[in-house]
Amino acid sequence: MKKVITLVALCLIGITAFSQSGKPEQFFTFEGFYAPSHYIYTGDEPTIDKEEPFTQIGLGITENKPLSDQINLYLNWGMDLLFSDYEWKSEPYDFLGYQKRTEISYLYFSWVLRGNVGYLIEIPATSVAIFPYAGVFARFHIGGKCYVKAPEYDPDDNTIYDRTTKYSLFTKSDQNPEPFNRVELGANLGVKAFLGKFMLGLAYGKTFTDLAKDTRVEEIRISAGLKF
Repeated sequence: MKKVITLVALCLIGITAFSQSGKPEQFFTFEGFYAPSHYIYTGDEPTIDKEEPFTQIGLGITENKPLSDQINLYLNWGMDLLFSDYEWKSEPYDFLGYQKRTEISYLYFSWVLRGNVGYLIEIPATSVAIFPYAGVFARFHIGGKCYVKAPEYDPDDNTIYDRTTKYSLFTKSDQNPEPFNRVELGANLGVKAFLGKFMLGLAYGKTFTDLAKDTRVEEIRISAGLKF
């Protein structure tokens, strides 16, 4: 983490080596992203394992507004629609003489608001630009479900079958006495590369509030989109 911050700082220091092409202008980006992520457990009694991978995908739009007429310093803020998918399977275990598994999955949707400060580094005589940035985000969870698939025995039919139950991740109930929090706060840093109207991005983010009890989220965000 410290190495990444140092690298971004060196990039910002080195921008004086590049010329600025005219007055900074406002621009927008629309992007899709894929974020391989982890639940990171910080307590003693796990809600989730110490580090469990899951996937986030989504769409986002950002406004990039110049903070100065003299240098390419920008306020970068925007909104994402995020879908998260987590799946876990137990090791096979004996259930009344049969090898069975328990499977758990989380599916939930979120709105994400992001606010960053970045610097647009324009490469002279090309249509290439680099945009390192850092800032904070707030994630608001709209809703989601937990699905649990586990073996059960039916004494009436004398059969074993897989039963799937579901419950809300964000509502307290008998099945879910410690629901997920509706709001998460975090920080991120990253860089975007522009080639004309096309954009590629890479960012690292981590929450500093809990999603579930003693559980936070770490993500690597890979994005592609358009500048307009």
